[in-house]
Amino acid sequence: MKTFPRVAALLLAVGAATIQGEAIAQDAAGVASRWIVSAEPERAYGWLEGEPDSEFSDVVGVVWGPNESIAVADRTLATIAVLAVDGRVMATMGRAGDGPGEFRRLAGIVASGEGRVVAFDREHQRLSEWTFDGSLLEDTRLSRTGAARRVGEVGRFADGTWYAREGDRMVAADPGGVGRDTVGFHRLDQDGAVGAALARVPGSLSSQFVVEGMSGMRGALFSPRALSAVRGNCLLLAAGDEPVVRIFDQTGTPRGELRLDIPVDRVTEGHRERWVAASVAAAGRAMGGEVVPEAARMIEVMGEAVGMAARVPFANDLMVDEPGYIWIQSWRLPGGPGSPEWRVFTETGRGIGAVRLPEGLRVLHISAEALTAVRTDELGRQFVQVHALERRDTLAMLPVPPGCG
Repeated sequence: MKTFPRVAALLLAVGAATIQGEAIAQDAAGVASRWIVSAEPERAYGWLEGEPDSEFSDVVGVVWGPNESIAVADRTLATIAVLAVDGRVMATMGRAGDGPGEFRRLAGIVASGEGRVVAFDREHQRLSEWTFDGSLLEDTRLSRTGAARRVGEVGRFADGTWYAREGDRMVAADPGGVGRDTVGFHRLDQDGAVGAALARVPGSLSSQFVVEGMSGMRGALFSPRALSAVRGNCLLLAAGDEPVVRIFDQTGTPRGELRLDIPVDRVTEGHRERWVAASVAAAGRAMGGEVVPEAARMIEVMGEAVGMAARVPFANDLMVDEPGYIWIQSWRLPGGPGSPEWRVFTETGRGIGAVRLPEGLRVLHISAEALTAVRTDELGRQFVQVHALERRDTLAMLPVPPGCG
């Protein structure tokens, strides 16, 4: 069938889609339920007239700089733009290429702690450190002393030490079955050496399928993901289908776990049917209208052949805000950056309510008084927005977990 490659690509594009369980437990009304995120942003960056370097389409990270400037990393542009409060581009870092400070697959940026920006390129497996005026200080290529698995992203602890997270990968699976990856977090030395493992967490699922004699491997339906966040000198790690957050310090020593009061439902054939229907609708939107019948049928056939996860993921993302509260974003159907509902927990795992965000925001950072996120418009243009976060109760600064200070 001639439509197979096109339809297969569309199906792969929405393959990580999940559906919330039939019964969603509601958090008891609490402190967080009275926190309000402003519907309109206080500030927005991107697509400023006369500033082509601010035309973002694939933002992978932001870092705040001096005088309320902001560095925005865009994977498609292979550039980091430094913008002033009024949106003007003050400086740019990098470009597409293989030379010093150039990018092939910009994966993200991290504040170095000295008023500088460290960028990680996944293709080059390289760190680049910059000043906010756009000056390149040095490049550091990562090296592995153990397994050769590539690094997917990097992060920094409060004491200035670094860690590296392995990239996700497909794993072998029998036809119709599923196999599960695990993701390792490793110590990252200043010379770029990826050292001993700090911790491992269950990752995504792979499923092998055969349709009309053609085989393929892709993420299983309702595949969870590995979730991570930093709090002080600790990593908070979770798998998206098990509501348990495990805590490890920067040496890899376990520091406890938090069992969150979030239900996890079993995946049923009803979920598969809803996933197929959502995928057909997504394919229609991608094709600029209603999907043709033969393409819809191919999606249905592939959807029936692909293995499924055992449980519906409970979370799309995990973050820790500056005061120390743990935010868990709920899953949703494909077609957006995640559910607008976030459940909030204390450092001990006690649920204190839910916060509902404006639709269509992909959150990057949460401070005491504001939330920084990316919004994509109907033309595919991306804007970095800052929304006010009003906490209508006395805000407590939570202590870091034991061993994380």
